[in-house]
Amino acid sequence: MSVVNRSLFQTVFAVVCLAVLASAAAFQNVPPETPVATVDGAAITEGDLQFIYLARGVRDELKPSVRDQYVDDLIDRALLKTFLAAQNIKASDAIVDERVQRMEKLVTREGLDFTETLESLGYSRETFREAVAQPIVWNIHARRVITDKAISTYWKQHKARFDGTEVKAAQIVKRVPKDATPEQLDGLKEQLAALRTRIAAGEVTFTDAAKAESDSPSGKDGGDIGQFVYRGRMPVELTSVAFSLKPGEVSEPFQSPFGMHLLTVSDVIPGDLSLEDTRGEIFGVLSRELQKRLIAELRKNADIRKVGAK
Repeated sequence: MSVVNRSLFQTVFAVVCLAVLASAAAFQNVPPETPVATVDGAAITEGDLQFIYLARGVRDELKPSVRDQYVDDLIDRALLKTFLAAQNIKASDAIVDERVQRMEKLVTREGLDFTETLESLGYSRETFREAVAQPIVWNIHARRVITDKAISTYWKQHKARFDGTEVKAAQIVKRVPKDATPEQLDGLKEQLAALRTRIAAGEVTFTDAAKAESDSPSGKDGGDIGQFVYRGRMPVELTSVAFSLKPGEVSEPFQSPFGMHLLTVSDVIPGDLSLEDTRGEIFGVLSRELQKRLIAELRKNADIRKVGAK
Protein backbone atom coordinates (compact mmCIF):
# COMPACT_ATOMS: atom_id res chain seq x y z
CA MET A 1 0.00 0.00 0.00
CA SER A 2 1.47 3.37 -1.00
CA VAL A 3 1.96 6.26 1.40
CA VAL A 4 -1.00 8.12 -0.13
CA ASN A 5 -3.31 5.11 -0.17
CA ARG A 6 -2.38 4.21 3.42
CA SER A 7 -3.21 7.75 4.57
CA LEU A 8 -6.46 7.67 2.62
CA PHE A 9 -7.42 4.35 4.16
CA GLN A 10 -6.82 5.72 7.65
CA THR A 11 -8.88 8.82 6.88
CA VAL A 12 -11.77 6.78 5.47
CA PHE A 13 -11.67 4.54 8.51
CA ALA A 14 -11.76 7.60 10.76
CA VAL A 15 -14.79 9.04 9.03
CA VAL A 16 -16.68 5.75 9.32
CA CYS A 17 -15.84 5.68 13.03
CA LEU A 18 -17.01 9.27 13.35
CA ALA A 19 -20.29 8.45 11.74
CA VAL A 20 -20.87 5.67 14.23
CA LEU A 21 -19.71 7.62 17.27
CA ALA A 22 -20.76 11.20 16.52
CA SER A 23 -24.05 10.90 18.39
CA ALA A 24 -22.41 9.29 21.45
CA ALA A 25 -20.89 11.10 24.43
CA ALA A 26 -17.58 11.55 22.69
CA PHE A 27 -14.53 13.60 23.73
CA GLN A 28 -15.27 13.08 27.46
CA ASN A 29 -17.13 16.43 27.66
CA VAL A 30 -14.13 18.37 26.34
CA PRO A 31 -15.23 20.84 23.61
CA PRO A 32 -13.62 19.95 20.26
CA GLU A 33 -12.23 23.49 19.89
CA THR A 34 -10.21 23.20 23.13
CA PRO A 35 -6.49 23.71 22.29
CA VAL A 36 -4.07 20.88 23.07
CA ALA A 37 -1.06 22.66 21.53
CA THR A 38 -0.08 25.63 19.39
CA VAL A 39 2.43 25.75 16.54
CA ASP A 40 3.63 29.27 15.72
CA GLY A 41 0.39 30.55 17.25
CA ALA A 42 -1.95 28.21 15.34
CA ALA A 43 -4.05 25.94 17.56
CA ILE A 44 -4.21 22.16 17.47
CA THR A 45 -7.50 21.18 19.06
CA GLU A 46 -9.11 18.40 21.05
CA GLY A 47 -11.13 17.67 17.91
CA ASP A 48 -7.91 17.08 15.97
CA LEU A 49 -6.71 14.74 18.72
CA GLN A 50 -9.96 12.75 18.80
CA PHE A 51 -9.86 12.47 15.02
CA ILE A 52 -6.41 10.90 15.06
CA TYR A 53 -7.48 8.52 17.84
CA LEU A 54 -10.31 7.33 15.65
CA ALA A 55 -8.15 7.13 12.54
CA ARG A 56 -5.75 4.81 14.35
CA GLY A 57 -8.36 2.82 16.22
CA VAL A 58 -7.16 3.76 19.72
CA ARG A 59 -9.32 2.31 22.50
CA ASP A 60 -10.52 4.70 25.21
CA GLU A 61 -8.45 3.07 27.96
CA LEU A 62 -5.24 3.55 25.94
CA LYS A 63 -5.76 7.23 25.08
CA PRO A 64 -4.03 8.67 28.18
CA SER A 65 -0.88 6.62 27.52
CA VAL A 66 -0.57 7.69 23.87
CA ARG A 67 -1.84 11.26 24.15
CA ASP A 68 1.58 12.95 24.20
CA GLN A 69 2.78 10.98 21.19
CA TYR A 70 -0.35 11.79 19.20
CA VAL A 71 -0.14 15.48 20.08
CA ASP A 72 3.44 15.36 18.76
CA ASP A 73 2.16 13.69 15.58
CA LEU A 74 -0.36 16.51 15.14
CA ILE A 75 2.38 19.09 15.69
CA ASP A 76 4.43 17.38 12.98
CA ARG A 77 1.42 17.42 10.68
CA ALA A 78 0.93 21.16 11.28
CA LEU A 79 4.59 21.89 10.54
CA LEU A 80 4.40 19.82 7.38
CA LYS A 81 1.24 21.62 6.26
CA THR A 82 2.97 25.01 6.54
CA PHE A 83 6.04 23.73 4.69
CA LEU A 84 4.00 22.27 1.84
CA ALA A 85 1.96 25.46 1.50
CA ALA A 86 5.22 27.33 0.88
CA GLN A 87 6.19 24.88 -1.90
CA ASN A 88 3.23 26.04 -4.01
CA ILE A 89 2.15 22.46 -4.69
CA LYS A 90 -1.54 21.84 -5.29
CA ALA A 91 -3.37 18.54 -5.25
CA SER A 92 -5.74 17.87 -8.13
CA ASP A 93 -9.20 19.19 -7.22
CA ALA A 94 -10.76 16.25 -9.04
CA ILE A 95 -8.81 13.72 -6.96
CA VAL A 96 -9.52 15.47 -3.66
CA ASP A 97 -13.21 15.92 -4.52
CA GLU A 98 -13.55 12.27 -5.44
CA ARG A 99 -12.04 11.14 -2.15
CA VAL A 100 -14.12 13.52 -0.05
CA GLN A 101 -17.27 12.40 -1.86
CA ARG A 102 -16.37 8.78 -1.21
CA MET A 103 -16.06 9.53 2.50
CA GLU A 104 -19.30 11.50 2.53
CA LYS A 105 -21.14 8.49 1.09
CA LEU A 106 -19.75 6.30 3.86
CA VAL A 107 -21.04 8.72 6.50
CA THR A 108 -24.46 9.32 4.98
CA ARG A 109 -24.87 5.57 4.61
CA GLU A 110 -24.86 5.50 8.42
CA GLY A 111 -27.80 7.93 8.45
CA LEU A 112 -25.82 10.96 9.63
CA ASP A 113 -25.21 14.36 8.11
CA PHE A 114 -21.66 14.69 6.82
CA THR A 115 -21.27 18.40 7.64
CA GLU A 116 -22.60 17.95 11.16
CA THR A 117 -20.32 14.97 11.70
CA LEU A 118 -17.27 17.02 10.71
CA GLU A 119 -18.39 19.98 12.82
CA SER A 120 -18.62 17.70 15.86
CA LEU A 121 -14.82 17.58 15.64
CA GLY A 122 -14.34 21.22 14.79
CA TYR A 123 -13.83 20.63 11.05
CA SER A 124 -15.49 22.47 8.18
CA ARG A 125 -15.78 20.93 4.74
CA GLU A 126 -12.90 23.11 3.57
CA THR A 127 -10.54 22.21 6.42
CA PHE A 128 -11.43 18.55 5.94
CA ARG A 129 -10.58 18.85 2.23
CA GLU A 130 -7.20 20.25 3.30
CA ALA A 131 -6.64 17.25 5.55
CA VAL A 132 -7.45 14.88 2.68
CA ALA A 133 -5.21 16.82 0.29
CA GLN A 134 -2.12 16.96 2.52
CA PRO A 135 -0.81 13.39 1.96
CA ILE A 136 -1.41 13.83 -1.78
CA VAL A 137 0.59 17.07 -1.79
CA TRP A 138 3.37 15.44 0.23
CA ASN A 139 3.55 12.62 -2.29
CA ILE A 140 4.00 15.13 -5.12
CA HIS A 141 6.81 16.85 -3.18
CA ALA A 142 8.50 13.53 -2.34
CA ARG A 143 8.44 12.45 -5.99
CA ARG A 144 10.22 15.67 -6.91
CA VAL A 145 12.94 15.07 -4.33
CA ILE A 146 13.43 11.28 -4.39
CA THR A 147 15.20 10.41 -7.63
CA ASP A 148 15.38 7.11 -9.48
CA LYS A 149 19.08 7.07 -8.60
CA ALA A 150 18.26 7.37 -4.88
CA ILE A 151 15.83 4.46 -5.15
CA SER A 152 18.39 2.35 -7.02
CA THR A 153 21.10 3.14 -4.47
CA TYR A 154 18.84 2.23 -1.56
CA TRP A 155 17.93 -1.03 -3.30
CA LYS A 156 21.60 -1.98 -3.65
CA GLN A 157 22.31 -1.18 0.01
CA HIS A 158 19.22 -2.94 1.43
CA LYS A 159 18.29 -5.48 -1.24
CA ALA A 160 17.57 -8.34 1.16
CA ARG A 161 14.89 -6.27 2.90
CA PHE A 162 12.84 -5.99 -0.28
CA ASP A 163 13.58 -8.89 -2.64
CA GLY A 164 11.82 -11.60 -0.63
CA THR A 165 14.94 -12.89 1.10
CA GLU A 166 14.15 -15.02 4.15
CA VAL A 167 16.29 -15.75 7.18
CA LYS A 168 16.00 -18.75 9.48
CA ALA A 169 16.58 -17.62 13.06
CA ALA A 170 16.47 -18.57 16.72
CA GLN A 171 16.15 -16.38 19.79
CA ILE A 172 16.68 -16.25 23.53
CA VAL A 173 14.23 -13.90 25.25
CA LYS A 174 14.11 -12.51 28.78
CA ARG A 175 10.81 -10.94 29.78
CA VAL A 176 10.94 -7.24 30.64
CA PRO A 177 8.86 -6.38 33.74
CA LYS A 178 6.11 -3.82 33.31
CA ASP A 179 7.45 -0.36 34.19
CA ALA A 180 10.99 -1.76 34.30
CA THR A 181 13.63 0.61 35.64
CA PRO A 182 16.78 1.45 33.66
CA GLU A 183 18.69 -0.65 36.20
CA GLN A 184 16.47 -3.66 35.50
CA LEU A 185 16.94 -3.25 31.75
CA ASP A 186 20.70 -3.02 32.21
CA GLY A 187 20.59 -6.16 34.35
CA LEU A 188 18.78 -8.14 31.64
CA LYS A 189 21.26 -6.92 29.03
CA GLU A 190 24.15 -8.02 31.24
CA GLN A 191 22.62 -11.47 31.70
CA LEU A 192 22.26 -11.94 27.95
CA ALA A 193 25.70 -10.47 27.23
CA ALA A 194 27.24 -12.99 29.64
CA LEU A 195 25.28 -15.80 27.95
CA ARG A 196 26.48 -14.59 24.55
CA THR A 197 30.07 -14.76 25.79
CA ARG A 198 29.54 -18.38 26.93
CA ILE A 199 28.04 -19.30 23.55
CA ALA A 200 30.95 -17.69 21.70
CA ALA A 201 33.42 -19.58 23.89
CA GLY A 202 31.76 -22.89 23.09
CA GLU A 203 30.69 -23.52 26.70
CA VAL A 204 27.07 -23.95 25.63
CA THR A 205 25.23 -24.08 22.31
CA PHE A 206 22.66 -21.48 21.40
CA THR A 207 20.02 -24.22 21.28
CA ASP A 208 20.77 -25.50 24.78
CA ALA A 209 21.03 -21.96 26.15
CA ALA A 210 17.60 -21.14 24.72
CA LYS A 211 16.08 -24.27 26.27
CA ALA A 212 17.54 -23.41 29.66
CA GLU A 213 17.30 -19.61 29.76
CA SER A 214 14.63 -18.28 27.37
CA ASP A 215 11.33 -17.01 28.75
CA SER A 216 9.69 -17.39 25.34
CA PRO A 217 7.62 -20.44 24.30
CA SER A 218 10.16 -20.89 21.50
CA GLY A 219 12.71 -21.83 24.17
CA LYS A 220 11.50 -25.41 24.29
CA ASP A 221 12.39 -25.67 20.58
CA GLY A 222 15.87 -24.29 21.14
CA GLY A 223 14.68 -20.78 20.34
CA ASP A 224 13.66 -21.66 16.77
CA ILE A 225 11.33 -19.01 15.30
CA GLY A 226 11.38 -20.30 11.73
CA GLN A 227 11.88 -18.41 8.48
CA PHE A 228 10.64 -14.91 7.80
CA VAL A 229 11.02 -11.97 5.43
CA TYR A 230 12.00 -8.47 6.54
CA ARG A 231 8.45 -7.16 6.58
CA GLY A 232 5.86 -9.54 7.89
CA ARG A 233 4.98 -11.29 11.11
CA MET A 234 8.06 -10.29 13.11
CA PRO A 235 8.57 -6.91 14.85
CA VAL A 236 10.88 -4.57 13.00
CA GLU A 237 13.25 -4.46 16.01
CA LEU A 238 13.87 -8.17 15.49
CA THR A 239 14.03 -8.24 11.69
CA SER A 240 16.42 -5.30 11.54
CA VAL A 241 18.86 -7.27 13.70
CA ALA A 242 18.25 -10.60 11.94
CA PHE A 243 18.98 -9.14 8.51
CA SER A 244 22.24 -7.62 9.75
CA LEU A 245 23.64 -10.99 10.91
CA LYS A 246 25.68 -13.54 9.03
CA PRO A 247 24.80 -17.25 9.47
CA GLY A 248 26.14 -18.49 12.80
CA GLU A 249 26.60 -15.00 14.24
CA VAL A 250 24.95 -14.13 17.57
CA SER A 251 23.61 -10.62 18.08
CA GLU A 252 24.30 -8.26 20.93
CA PRO A 253 21.37 -8.00 23.39
CA PHE A 254 18.54 -5.83 22.08
CA GLN A 255 15.01 -4.93 23.16
CA SER A 256 11.70 -5.37 21.34
CA PRO A 257 8.09 -5.04 22.53
CA PHE A 258 8.33 -8.71 23.55
CA GLY A 259 11.39 -8.51 25.78
CA MET A 260 15.18 -8.49 25.72
CA HIS A 261 16.68 -10.72 23.04
CA LEU A 262 19.69 -12.56 21.76
CA LEU A 263 19.30 -13.65 18.15
CA THR A 264 21.16 -15.93 15.79
CA VAL A 265 20.65 -16.71 12.10
CA SER A 266 21.33 -20.19 10.78
CA ASP A 267 20.45 -19.71 7.12
CA VAL A 268 19.70 -17.03 4.54
CA ILE A 269 17.41 -17.91 1.63
CA PRO A 270 17.81 -15.38 -1.22
CA GLY A 271 14.71 -13.75 -2.70
CA ASP A 272 13.93 -13.27 -6.38
CA LEU A 273 12.06 -9.95 -6.55
CA SER A 274 13.59 -7.22 -8.73
CA LEU A 275 14.01 -3.51 -8.22
CA GLU A 276 10.98 -2.88 -10.43
CA ASP A 277 8.90 -5.24 -8.28
CA THR A 278 9.69 -3.24 -5.16
CA ARG A 279 10.21 0.32 -6.43
CA GLY A 280 6.98 1.57 -4.84
CA GLU A 281 7.82 0.08 -1.47
CA ILE A 282 11.31 1.60 -1.51
CA PHE A 283 9.84 4.97 -2.46
CA GLY A 284 7.55 4.70 0.57
CA VAL A 285 10.50 4.05 2.89
CA LEU A 286 12.50 6.95 1.45
CA SER A 287 9.45 9.21 1.62
CA ARG A 288 8.99 8.50 5.32
CA GLU A 289 12.70 9.04 5.99
CA LEU A 290 12.60 12.33 4.05
CA GLN A 291 9.59 13.49 6.04
CA LYS A 292 11.19 12.55 9.35
CA ARG A 293 14.36 14.54 8.57
CA LEU A 294 12.37 17.52 7.33
CA ILE A 295 10.16 17.66 10.43
CA ALA A 296 13.20 17.47 12.70
CA GLU A 297 14.58 20.57 10.96
CA LEU A 298 11.24 22.39 11.05
CA ARG A 299 10.89 21.77 14.79
CA LYS A 300 14.18 23.57 15.47
CA ASN A 301 12.76 26.95 14.43
CA ALA A 302 9.10 26.55 15.39
CA ASP A 303 7.34 28.02 18.43
CA ILE A 304 5.67 24.90 19.84
CA ARG A 305 3.63 25.02 23.01
CA LYS A 306 1.70 22.13 24.53
CA VAL A 307 -1.38 22.40 26.73
CA GLY A 308 -1.72 19.93 29.61
CA ALA A 309 -3.98 16.89 29.38
CA LYS A 310 -7.59 17.47 30.33
